[in-house]
Amino acid sequence: MSETQLFKKVYGSVAASNIGSAIGAAVEWVSVPGGGWKAVEDHFGWVEGLLPWVQQDREVRYWNNSPPLRYQHMDMPPGMTEDGAEIRYLLELAMIEKNGRITVEDLADVFRREIKREDIGRLVNPHIVIHLDRLQAGDENTRIHPRLIGSLTPWPGLVDAAHMIGPVGIINAGDARQASLDTIDICSLLQPPVSGGTEGSRVIAAATAEAFRPEATVDSVIEAARNNVSLFTRQILDQALEIAVKHPDLRDIREPIRKHFMPTYPYADAVETAAEVLALFWITKGDVREGLIGATNIGRDTDCIGGMLGSICGAFKGIDGVPTEWVETVQSAINANEYTMQKLSMKETAVRLTTAVRANLAGLKRQVSEIEQLDS
Repeated sequence: MSETQLFKKVYGSVAASNIGSAIGAAVEWVSVPGGGWKAVEDHFGWVEGLLPWVQQDREVRYWNNSPPLRYQHMDMPPGMTEDGAEIRYLLELAMIEKNGRITVEDLADVFRREIKREDIGRLVNPHIVIHLDRLQAGDENTRIHPRLIGSLTPWPGLVDAAHMIGPVGIINAGDARQASLDTIDICSLLQPPVSGGTEGSRVIAAATAEAFRPEATVDSVIEAARNNVSLFTRQILDQALEIAVKHPDLRDIREPIRKHFMPTYPYADAVETAAEVLALFWITKGDVREGLIGATNIGRDTDCIGGMLGSICGAFKGIDGVPTEWVETVQSAINANEYTMQKLSMKETAVRLTTAVRANLAGLKRQVSEIEQLDS
């Protein structure tokens, strides 16, 4: 495949999202328990690159009504990705196999086939076991429909769907509205249709889709996100953007953002992380390196912020704007990990996704031609 601008944008989005997940994962373990950016700074200083990290064997509850969930011990080299990157890859794989846009049923089929229950808690987030068990219960006549499973989650607002969703913007390149609509269906596997989890996902998918347009600007990407969510989500996005305008520096914005969101929820939900993504995108003007450094040092849910921001910045700048050394380090770490589901390289994933984008485009051209015949 010739390296067209379309391919470069697809590859940039795929690679930068994985890099963002990896660079943020290395500091999340000191940030998420409530320490935020100050804990990151105290432990690591100002982080500007990929670091090794350890996933501790531990039992967690996301909310007080949550069942206990267990993470398994993993020693991660610099560049190793985490749970959000795993399910994002499954979303990409579903699009590659369908050769175009997908439904929640398509994603559910890939989840059932690819996720090994015994490996959940290593790279796949432990709460996915609940969704997987519900997907596999019964037979094709009796099991719960995938579109209903997200409505049963104990955690509406969780960030996993938003962390996963960037490829929906890729397959709908240039069409933010359709990306937002597809997101509502696809996220129903993990989140209720009217929830913060789905709303935050719509922000990322719409912004990623807009970032593919040749004439896209920082402002147009932000407006695409704002215009494809609910009023209440838009208000939260605007609050974060106002903070960015007042504090247009990656170091200076950390404490105002923490103060703004900390009283709502000590960790972070999908709408908050999406709002922080847009704020960082505005401050860095879509620069991949600066954006992912900002996402890592801002604290809160750093791996999700980085992965979500990477989808947008990578599409906006293309692979030429993604640091080569980061791409190589992340790919090497993935290649060496025996538990990852990411069997295709990031470049090969991008090649096949580009083919799927072209197939979707061919279908749209055919539709236009046929309707124009009716109107001639």
